[in-house]
Amino acid sequence: MNWNWFHSYEKDLEAAFDQTEKVLSELPEEFRGHALNYLGKFHALKKSGSQNYICYLLPFWMQEAAGAKPELSRELTAAMILVMLHYHLIDEVMDNPEAGDKWRLPLANLLQLEFSRIYAALFTSESPFWSYYRKYTAEWAEAVLLENQHDFFQDNPVRIAHKASPVKLSVAGMLLLTEHDQLIAPFESAVDAVLVTLQMLDDWEDWEKDLREGSYNSLISVVQHELQIPSDRRPTPDEVKHALHVRDILFIFAERTDQNAAILEANAPGLTHLHEFHDYLRTNLRQGAESLKDERSLLAQGGLAYWLANQKI
Repeated sequence: MNWNWFHSYEKDLEAAFDQTEKVLSELPEEFRGHALNYLGKFHALKKSGSQNYICYLLPFWMQEAAGAKPELSRELTAAMILVMLHYHLIDEVMDNPEAGDKWRLPLANLLQLEFSRIYAALFTSESPFWSYYRKYTAEWAEAVLLENQHDFFQDNPVRIAHKASPVKLSVAGMLLLTEHDQLIAPFESAVDAVLVTLQMLDDWEDWEKDLREGSYNSLISVVQHELQIPSDRRPTPDEVKHALHVRDILFIFAERTDQNAAILEANAPGLTHLHEFHDYLRTNLRQGAESLKDERSLLAQGGLAYWLANQKI
C-alpha cells in the first residue's frame, strides 16, 4: 500500500511535533505533565500513537500547490496539532462529563490560547482568516449538537465531516498566506470529501461502541436504511452483524466513497498526496468488506477450513 503521503514528510513532522512539545513544556506546571502525556497519545511518529494523519499532514500535502515553504507548513502543522488536542479534550469532556479528571477542560482552554497565539503571529486582526476560524468552529459546534437529531449521512453527508471542520484552518491559513485565496473554496470541498470517508472508516471501526452509547454512526444509518428498520428504533447489534456478515452491507457502504473521490478529483486534482491518502482510506474499507465475505465463505465450507485459514504459520 502506498504510504508516500506519510513517509515523504517524516522529518518535517518530527520538527512540528518538537515545536509543539516546546510549547507544551512552557505551560503552567500543573498542566505540563498532562499536556505532554496527552500529546504522546497522538504522536504521528510513535506506533502507539493515535494517527490523525490529515491533521498533521495537510499543510505539507498542500505546500507545492500553494507555493509555500516547508517552514510555513511546519508552523501550521504545529498549530493544528494544538487544535487537534484541544478538540479531543473537549470531546472527551462532553462524552464523559462525570469523569473525575478536572484538568481536561482547563487544559483545553490553555491549548486554545497557544494555537491562537500562533495564528495571531501569522494573521493580522483584519485578516479574513478569522472569519474562516469562526466558520469552521460553527460547523463543528452544529455537527456535535445536531448529529443525533438528523440523519446527516442520508440527508447531507458532508455534515458528518464537520466534526473535523477545524482541520480546514490549515487550508484557509496556507492559501491566504500564499495569496491563493481563490483555491480556498474548492480545497475546502476536497478536504470535506476526504473527511467524510475518514469518518465512515471510523464509524465502521466504532459501530458497536456508538450503538451501545447511542451516538450517531453512518454505518448504522446505512444498515437502518438497507434493512428498512423503522425510524423509531435503532438496529440491534445482531441486525448490524447480520447486515455486515450476510448482506455484505460494507460493500454498499464502501461504494458511497466513490462520490467522495469524484468531489476530490473535481476540486483538487493536483493534491497528489491527499488523493493517495483518500485511496488508502477507501482501500481499508474495501479490504474490510472482502475480509467479511471471505470469512463467510470459509464458514460455509465448514469449521476446519475456517480454523486452518486463521492459523498463523
